Amino acid sequence: MSKTQLKKMLAQMTAEQISEMVLDLYAARPEAKAYLDFFVAPDIDKKLEKARANIKKEMMRNSRGRNRARSTKLRQFIKDISSLNPGSEPVAEIMTYAVETMCAVGNDQWIKASTQQGLARLLHDTVLYIDTAGLIGDYLPRIEGAVNGMTSSFWRGNEFKKLLKTELDNTIEAL
Repeated sequence: MSKTQLKKMLAQMTAEQISEMVLDLYAARPEAKAYLDFFVAPDIDKKLEKARANIKKEMMRNSRGRNRARSTKLRQFIKDISSLNPGSEPVAEIMTYAVETMCAVGNDQWIKASTQQGLARLLHDTVLYIDTAGLIGDYLPRIEGAVNGMTSSFWRGNEFKKLLKTELDNTIEAL
């Protein structure tokens, strides 16, 4: 169903029918419940704290001494915030936090090459987003500081830093 079809259908419904449908949707889907809860009581700080905790937990995920973070989960936490339509600043904040966390973890732990590539794409997408949102002056120094602040004594950490530094430089150059 397209958005246009939905609008036509809603225009034909009474207020009571729409209200009943929204309540059914609230009960049926956890995503709809989260969105409507935020719509009724918009506490973005609480949502950001929960997303930060989830990002940190995911980045610290390991097995047998090796980091097992999943960039897809990190993107899901970011999407959960952006789907609430809180504005560009909270989304930029959580994306920047994810980059800072991945740099801190990558400094201390070995991250698989495939995961490093996914995290580098997240860095790229973050820089593009903050540029599009007009927040590059606020968030780019934090991102650069996180990447440049990686001082791992392990060669694997240095390789990750080189990858992130190259990705950051290429993205900034393309802006």
